[in-house]
This record gives sequence, structure tokens and C-alpha cells, in this order.
Amino acid sequence: MPTTQPGDAAGRSRRLDEAAAHFRAGRVDAAAQIYRSVEREAPEDVRAAYSLAVIDIGKGRLARARQRLEAVVAREPGLVAAQHNLGAVCQQLGAWSEAAHAYSRATALRPEATDTRAALAVALAILGRPEEAIAQHRVLARDPGQRWAALTRIALLDAGAIDESELAWMRQAAADEDMEAGTRTGLLFGLGDVLEARGLHDEAFRAYAEGNRLKRAGLAGASQPGAVADANEAAARYVRDLFSPMFLARLGGRASGSSAPIFVVGMPRSGSTLIEQILSSHPDVQGLGETGVLPELLAAGYPDTAAGFRDLGARYLTAMRRRGWDGASRFVDKTLENYLHVGAIHLMFPRALILHSDRDAMDVCFACYRQLFVSGNETLYDLADIAAEYRRYRRLMDHWRVVLPARVVDVAYDDLVADPERKILALVTESAGLDWDPACLRFFEQAAAVRTSSATQVRRPIYRSSVQRWRRHAEDLQPLVAALGDLASPPS
Repeated sequence: MPTTQPGDAAGRSRRLDEAAAHFRAGRVDAAAQIYRSVEREAPEDVRAAYSLAVIDIGKGRLARARQRLEAVVAREPGLVAAQHNLGAVCQQLGAWSEAAHAYSRATALRPEATDTRAALAVALAILGRPEEAIAQHRVLARDPGQRWAALTRIALLDAGAIDESELAWMRQAAADEDMEAGTRTGLLFGLGDVLEARGLHDEAFRAYAEGNRLKRAGLAGASQPGAVADANEAAARYVRDLFSPMFLARLGGRASGSSAPIFVVGMPRSGSTLIEQILSSHPDVQGLGETGVLPELLAAGYPDTAAGFRDLGARYLTAMRRRGWDGASRFVDKTLENYLHVGAIHLMFPRALILHSDRDAMDVCFACYRQLFVSGNETLYDLADIAAEYRRYRRLMDHWRVVLPARVVDVAYDDLVADPERKILALVTESAGLDWDPACLRFFEQAAAVRTSSATQVRRPIYRSSVQRWRRHAEDLQPLVAALGDLASPPS
């Protein structure tokens, strides 16, 4: 390796070129060694630090990458790639305010960078700044290549923000069967929301139905709805068989004494984000969202000893610290699929609160039908599939009521919106055992990031327009009524 003096700029450039060649050839460690050497010799030269940050990102060392990138942009604020990557790293770390700030700086430096502007719009929406997010999407919509995705995102943020000319464009584009399937699918779901907001319920349902048909048709391999449904049924049956009263009694009583976790379980679109927002508005509670931690820890199976569940609880709390838990507050984990793991939660944390987000069967199933999920939920794009998934979930919740009576606290969405002051008070003080704080009534003012599809709704005071919403489409939803059977809503 050639040697250079600290002030030898030409020599440094040659070494940086050599490191870049190693990196392109996949010799990342060799490249990093040179970059570190250059960084030591010439800390003012941000090229080495930036390249090391890129390597850190590739190796998943996001906290270290963030530190390097922050140092780079402090020295060279005009380095647009560093600003964008800082935004991306902060986003992955859940630091959404910092992500939005970095993306904003990158967008100002390179306004034509559509990927950066789109990322900025996402961050703004998650931070509860929908008007600013919509403004960014409107800029993107000027580009024909970005128009349909941008209009779709505007519609999903605020269906009323779409004007008549934009609605005409969306109608025309959604009817184009030659459009790329993913783009057309998103457009149809967005169009459904816009039409429903205008009271055009029949046309809205047709848009949702076509969007669901397209989405379901595009699911392949392990994501095929039938395969996923079979796997879900097998998992639910295994859990019901394993977590018997005898199993729970044999392994219970010797686990963590922590009461920090508050688990919210249930179906998607059941009001779980509202519950989390209410509780995390309390100064002693952190909202950590849909962490996915417990399903990941249980991917290898359930322990078969009390010590195994105690160790699982310790690993869970360690993982939550990595996701932002301060170690002192209580926290909300609203990974909805944890309804499968209520028995495991009980054995890990006998003192933890488990809340069941419970909503009218027809309303929650129709809300799922109206939702294009970011990932997963492959069984929620067909009315019969949704009903089968709902029935499977209900059977498991019934099982927990039998083997763990009174262990799970139901929080009924309809009751919450019908009498918010009284029900929020009960949720906070009786269910969660917290001292009352009036901030919980003003949950919609909370500044924390909300990553779920309900991000816009929970920024507003509680409203009743979603209660019995399915009845606007009662005729079209008769197949769902039939599939749900005795679980469907009673007649009006």
C-alpha cells in the first residue's frame, strides 16, 4: 500500500480510489481498513468518513452510521448523498423527526430527487404533519412517472384533499388494465377512499373490490392466501393444544415481576392505534408501536420450562431497550398478532397488562377490506378469507378466556368512541393502574411518530363516523355476513 504524508491530497485520493475498487469488488474489510487509515490522517476529509458510514449501513451498524453521517453533514452540509442517507438511517432507527430534517435538507439541495422527496413525505405523515406531506406529494404528482403513486398517497392521507380534476385522472387511470399492477392496485384503494368520502358508495365498493382482487391475484408462493391461511390455522391449533390449564399451571409463577409491558392484541383496523395513543400520552408510558419482537423471539418455538419463559422475558426486555424503551417507564407493544401468544406473555410477565382491542365484527372486517397493507396480512384481501381469519382469531381469544379467565382486558372500540371521557378514564386508571393525567384525553395532540395506517385518524379527536360504516355497503357485504354467521353484527 502506498504511503502518503497527511497533507498529500493526491496520495489520499489514490488511496480512496483503491478503497473504492476493493468495495466494488466486494472486499469490504480491505476497503474499510484504507478508509480508516485515511480518516485518521485527514479527519477534515469527509470522503473516508462517508464511505465508512456506507459500509456501516451495509453491515447493519445503524447507530454507528448515524454518528458518522452526522459528523459528515456537520462539516459538509451540502453533501446531498450524506443528507439522504442520514435521513434513511434515522428512519430505520425510528428517529422520525431527525429523518424528516435530513430529508428536507437533501430535498432543498436536490429538488429533482424524487426518492428523497417521497421519503420526506412519508416522514412528515408519520410525524402527524399531513398538510406538509400532501404538499410534497403534490410536487411529486407533477412528474408523470410519479403522478399515480403521489395521488394515491394524498388520497390515503386525506381523501377530501383530492380535487375534482385529480379525481377524474384517478378514475381514468384506475380503469387502465395495462397499468403496472402494483400501481393500479394502490390507485384503486385510494380511489375507493375518495369516492366514499364523496358519498359515492357503490362506485367506492367497486374500486375496493377490484383493488382487493388485483392484490390477491398478485400474491404468490409462500404468500398465497391459501398457504398463509393453512399456516395460520396450524399455528392457532398448536397454541390451543399446547397452552392447556395444566401446562400453564406447571410453568407459571416463577417468571419476571416486571409490569412494564402493556400488550395490545387483536385484529388489524380494530382501534389498537387509538388505544396506544391514549396510553402513550401519559407521561409514564412509552408507545413503541408494532415491534414484532415477541413473534421473532418465538420463531424457534415455545420454551418448555419455567426458566425458559423467564429467560425469554429477559431477552424481550433487552430487545425493547434496543427499540427505544428507557428501562423505567411502562411501554405499549401493539404487535397485534401477539393474540397468538397470550399464554406465553402470561408465563413471561404475570403482572403485564394484556389489552384486547375489540371491534364490531362487520366493521373490523370491512375496514380490513378497505386497507392495502404495507406487508403481510395476505388473508385479508377477500371477504371469505377475511371472515375465516376473523373466526380463527375469535376461537383463540375464546380459548384464552377459558384457560386464563380475566387475564385479558377487552377494550371495546364502540364503547370508547361512544363515551370517550369515561372510557379513557377507566382505561388509564382502572385497566392500566396509572394516575390520571388529562393529556390522555388530548391524545391527538401527541407529537410522537405513528407508523400504522391509522396515523392520520389518531391525530384527530375521537369521531363516530367509522361505527357501523359497513352498513353503507350492506348489500355488497352479504357474502361477508354469511361467512361470519353468528359473529356478524345483529340487524339494525
